[in-house]
Amino acid sequence: MTTDRDGNVGYATPEACDAAIESGKAKFYKPQTQQKPKLQAGEVSVAPMLLKDLSPSYSKGACDKGVATARGRGGVSKALQGKWIPFSPTLEINAYKNKDGNVVRVTMRQCDNHFSDLLPRPTPVAVAPVPVAAPAPAPAPVVAAPAPVPAPAPAPVLKAAEAVSFPYVFGTLGAQRDLIGNGPIDGFAQFNDHDTKLALQGGVGYQFNKLWGAEAFAQFGSGHVFENGVESKVRALGLRATVGQNLSEATRLFGKAGIASVKHTGDVAGSQTRPTLGLGLTHALSQNLSLRSDLDMFVKKSSDEARSWKELVYLGVGVQYNFK
Repeated sequence: MTTDRDGNVGYATPEACDAAIESGKAKFYKPQTQQKPKLQAGEVSVAPMLLKDLSPSYSKGACDKGVATARGRGGVSKALQGKWIPFSPTLEINAYKNKDGNVVRVTMRQCDNHFSDLLPRPTPVAVAPVPVAAPAPAPAPVVAAPAPVPAPAPAPVLKAAEAVSFPYVFGTLGAQRDLIGNGPIDGFAQFNDHDTKLALQGGVGYQFNKLWGAEAFAQFGSGHVFENGVESKVRALGLRATVGQNLSEATRLFGKAGIASVKHTGDVAGSQTRPTLGLGLTHALSQNLSLRSDLDMFVKKSSDEARSWKELVYLGVGVQYNFK
């Protein structure tokens, strides 16, 4: 048995390591450093779990060969490299998942250090012997052949829960429709005027879990010219909560509700704090990049003025970048 300066131990052979675990005398490996998970090529998410939950093959833990730093992550101390190290079945691990939802690699959760292969070598689980019936009396004794003992089941590829807490930025290009109300003339009601122009919306957000998120956003557009001769520009700055549901592995639909400061400049100038409601849709192109579309309405506020601003509506399409 070899011991490094942190008190972790390794054995010369896998059999010696397995025997230590079987006898209850093994000193299980304890990570010493802290490191966040790091996705490798072909991996789209990572989730925490215990080694024993990876498959029944790990019910007694693992005896894995110590390795050095590789793929941008550490292994074990130099003293234990090439030795067989016991790992507890309750060791916390990172389970990395591909786009099909399968676990393709695991690491030690605290330090994200890797094992000798994509999955560690499981400690063999003893299989109960099959009882052999006594041979029937005969002139010559009959010896029954022992029942074959099945080999330990290989570690299967399992599903891992998708990581859903992350920040993101987004930007869309589209059109905004602004509506202005005209007061009555000589007692006769007048039609409201509307105009649609090119607009941009962008912002930052944070997805807290599969359901809830929050966004801060800004919206700007070209100047409007209305039939009644009024000219004006509008901009909006706001905060909103989001709540949604995945329609498929890649597509998410969500609703939006919040408040925004809507400011008009030009012939009818002024600022209002308005409620805002909307819908959004994202479709993942890769782990980080998604297509995004937005429909937002800034609700009108009552006014005693002859001319007053009514609903402001925005529709746009663009992209969203997720920092996963």
